[in-house]
Formats: sequence, structure tokens, C-alpha cells
Amino acid sequence: MTTNSTSAPTLTQRELIKARLENARDWLDSALARLSPELMDWAPAEGMRTISGQLVEIISVEAPLVPRLKEGRMPTDAEFDAAIGDQHNLASLRRALVDVRRGTLEYLDSLTDDELAEEIPSGEAWFGTMWLPVMPRAEHFLNIAEHEFYHAGQLISYLWCRGDDPYKW
Repeated sequence: MTTNSTSAPTLTQRELIKARLENARDWLDSALARLSPELMDWAPAEGMRTISGQLVEIISVEAPLVPRLKEGRMPTDAEFDAAIGDQHNLASLRRALVDVRRGTLEYLDSLTDDELAEEIPSGEAWFGTMWLPVMPRAEHFLNIAEHEFYHAGQLISYLWCRGDDPYKW
């Protein structure tokens, strides 16, 4: 954190990214605390992702971030499977969320301000990349936070459907 001419703290881009990632994870953690192993294969309706499916989706978007931005490659299916473990096991998915985030933050901390500003190919075009072919590296991290927040909201809604009122948490 730096200070400006009026002595008010100014957050760096890295600090803002970390705050966004932490905020999204706090919301996800509030839902994770309400989950139990027997809920992993539950979904509110036919055709919707199960709870474990939502967690796998969150991990599957963040897990490729570091290899893609650092090495320009996507993880193999075997690497991805090893990172997640048992896709229907709550403890395994919690571990994967922590491990993948740790790697994301370690990589983020290794970058200079110039590297955060560097434009990187967006990969597959989708709403998370705003359909742009390239984005600053920093924006790719913010995309992870936005994606996680979106699915955390879905999980909170799933729990609400089961009568677990989030306004009472």
C-alpha cells in the first residue's frame, strides 16, 4: 500500500486483485461451511449442475490460470484430475480449492507491475474474457474472482432452495 499527497492509503493493483479474490472466496467459504458430504450429488432440478459440479467448475477455471499465463499452456487432463482428486468428495474439493488458490496467489506475488499490465491472449472467448482476444494479465486474475463469485452465488441459492436461508447465516 502506498500513500498519495493527502496521506490516504492507495492500494496497489496487486492488493486490489487479492482483495477481490479474498472477497469471492469469503462468499464461497460461507456456502462451503453449510455443505455436507451427502449433498455433493444434489442439484435443485434435473439438468442443473450438482453441488460437486459447481465446485469442480470453480476449480476448473482457476486451475489452468497459472500454467496458461506463466507457461502458455493448458494443464493436461491427468494434471487436472490430480489437482481435483475425487470430484464427488467434499474434503477433496475443499483441498483443491485451497491448493489451486495458493498457486494463484504465489504466481500473482511473483509478478511485477509491468507483468500485470502486459496483454496476454484470452484463450477461449467467453463472457469471462468479455469476448476479447487479449487482456492485461491482471484482468485474468479478476476474471477468476468474478467467476468464483458467480458460482458461490449459485451455491448459496442452492442451499436456500433447501431451506437454509442465507440471511440467517
